[in-house]
Amino acid sequence: MVVTYIGHSGFLMETNSLYFLFDYYQGEIPELKREKPLIVFVSHKHKDHYNDEIFDILKRHPYVRFVLGKGVSAKFRTMLFMTQGLDLESRIIPAPKNTDLEIISENGKFLKVTTLRSTDEGVAYLLYYENQVYFHAGDLNLWVWDGETKQKNEAMREKFLKELEKLRGLHIDVAFFPLDPRLENHAFEGMELFLEYTDTEKVFPMHMWGQYDIIEAFQKKHPEYAGKIMDITRDGQQFTLLE
Repeated sequence: MVVTYIGHSGFLMETNSLYFLFDYYQGEIPELKREKPLIVFVSHKHKDHYNDEIFDILKRHPYVRFVLGKGVSAKFRTMLFMTQGLDLESRIIPAPKNTDLEIISENGKFLKVTTLRSTDEGVAYLLYYENQVYFHAGDLNLWVWDGETKQKNEAMREKFLKELEKLRGLHIDVAFFPLDPRLENHAFEGMELFLEYTDTEKVFPMHMWGQYDIIEAFQKKHPEYAGKIMDITRDGQQFTLLE
């Protein structure tokens, strides 16, 4: 398996039989093998998670589908592509919150998708594929802020823990989870709870706004997670993992 950090919360994950593209909004997507199916996931419509240029992939990659979280609309692109003789609508799979989807890719492989409700907007994705489990959090995180009211932060914590309960004890092979430096004193808390609740092998921090030193700071605080937290240092960085 090869995981490419495209930027921010955007990743391309290549397995032996399928590509997964998560929350692309800018950056360089590696060249794709035309014969290998691709599934594109969009967690929500925030501009740092979604760019409707992703649909242009259909023009150059024949085996692509788009799983769109709540609130993401492709209506304009669908109509535009129709005038070009491209059927985008049949490639789109809506992904409401708290639902299970079953997808059969063009190579006949089965993918189960479970969505969780984000603590901000849209959904998080839990994927079961070929005896592996993957998780992309989107904007599911513990968004507590210095200066916010105690009541609001406590409500956020309750909302976050409710979603984590759905993952309690689950073995996850590869996860993508926010580590946002803007949260300052609370920046580590969401990741800490995620790792406490789940049995996760490898975690790719994301939503770091280019401040990659937060990864080293987290690792220093939590040496018990040595080897779990992937060292991202730049856009376009690639990691090879055993499947």
